This record gives sequence, structure tokens and C-alpha cells, in this order.
Amino acid sequence: MNMKNISAKAGRVFAAAMIAGTILACGAAEASSLPPTLYGARVIGHRGASGSAPENTMASFKRAYELGADMFELDIHRAADGVLVIIHDDDTERTTGVPGKVAEMTSAQIAALDAGSWFSKDFAGEPIPTLRQVLDWAKDKIQVNIEIKSAGCEEGVVAMINEFGMKDKVIVTSFEHSFLKKIKEMDPEITTGALTRDIIDLGDIDKIIEACAPDALNPRYIMANKKVIRRAQERGLSVNIYTVNDPITMNRLARDGANGIITDHPDVLIEVLKKLKTKGPDSEAEETAK
Repeated sequence: MNMKNISAKAGRVFAAAMIAGTILACGAAEASSLPPTLYGARVIGHRGASGSAPENTMASFKRAYELGADMFELDIHRAADGVLVIIHDDDTERTTGVPGKVAEMTSAQIAALDAGSWFSKDFAGEPIPTLRQVLDWAKDKIQVNIEIKSAGCEEGVVAMINEFGMKDKVIVTSFEHSFLKKIKEMDPEITTGALTRDIIDLGDIDKIIEACAPDALNPRYIMANKKVIRRAQERGLSVNIYTVNDPITMNRLARDGANGIITDHPDVLIEVLKKLKTKGPDSEAEETAK
């Protein structure tokens, strides 16, 4: 079993699943070492559960797990000593109040910063974790989406996924598709997902496949319509859409067949999907906002 099956699991077409009672996964059998999702689309917490805890911290990842997310997304950079650390920006100032380039700081210097107080005093002292710390905690609990933000992380990511035996629980994503190509060259069994901000026409999907042969397409929600979702799925990709916090948009994307939805609020998405499952694919989007 590998993560391609999990990626395929997310590939179900929601409306058909509700009508036929069959989970579709881009033609492949669904498999997972974790309990199957109950909701149709995969629930993916953005930077953990960043609507209720400081982004990219253990508190946020644990919150996503507690809320029932299938997976959480995180961002990685490489510190000066080669350690992979969990932070979105290439500078520490926004989430810690202390300016500094991640690539020029050691992991010890980064770990000493307070990444929680900016969000709430309740999270004062929350540190910036390392990828090793997160995977060690998550390996028997929840799936992880690792987004590579900067060059030089690829070898460490591949090594750590293999060390923790998490090929069936991790997807590696990036806007830099050359990073994904390198990941596939090092280990073709690791699942990758191509992030994209813009899809000008459906032919752009084929260009992405040619560039890095990903297993998933992760488009921005504004660009994700039914035609984009279907074309990607026809090409054998699962489609995970970011970052969706509006219940009406969540409802639309699930009904359009999204394989996964990335959100700051996993609990809100779960409620939307529960209502869809109960009422069926023809339920009105407005009902989800009630």
C-alpha cells in the first residue's frame, strides 16, 4: 500500500458516491491505514487548524487532529544547520515578532522563538517545530501534507518519509514544480501534488503533468470549477483545493467532486460535508451557512 491509494481515495466523485454508495478513486481501489473519511471530500487542515491555533505549530496540528481532519498541511524551510523547520515565511518576524531569515538561523535559534503569542496569549511560548518532531507525533495518527517552500529540502524530506515509514500517509506539495520532479526522481513511490495559483485553460493541467508528473493537483479555489476538477481527474490526478473557509464555497466544491478541501477551519468543513451526506448532492449551498 502506498500514498497513491490515499490520493486516489480522495479522488472520489462526491455526487456519484452519494447516489451509488460507491467510493470512486480515479479508477483505483481505496485503501488507507487510517479509518476512511466519512464525509466524501478529504478534510485537510491548513497549517494545522490555523483558525483556532497559531499556524504551523504543534498546538495547531493537534487541534486539527482533535477536530477530526483527515490530514493537515504544513510548510517547511531549511535552517542554516540543515534542519527542516515548520514555518510558512522565509523570515520569522510575522509569527514571532523577531526578524530573521530562516536560512541564516540555526534550528536552535528558531526553536527558541515564541510562535504562539501573536495569535493569543493562551499560546505564549509555543515554539516553531521541526519536521522530525511533527512526523514523529503524526505517524500513527493522521496524514500530512508537506509543502516545500524553499530549495534544498528535497533530500531531507525523502529521507524522513522513509525513516518514519510514512509513504502511505504523506503527500509532498509545492508551487515550485521542479522540487516535485526532484522528489519523484529520488523516490517515485512518494506522492506529490502540484500547487497552482492560476489555470488559464484546461491545457495548463497537461503542462503541469508534463513538468513534474504529480499525483495530485492543488489549485486555488477561485480557479477550481467543475471543468478543472473533471479534467484533472480524467488525467488520473486527485484534486485538493486551497484555502476554503466559506461554507457555501465548501459546499460547491464538494458537490463539484473535489477530492480534498484545504481549510483553516476543519470543523466547519466537516459540518458542511455531513450535511451534504445527509441531504444528498442536490442540497442547496445556502443550507450549509445556517
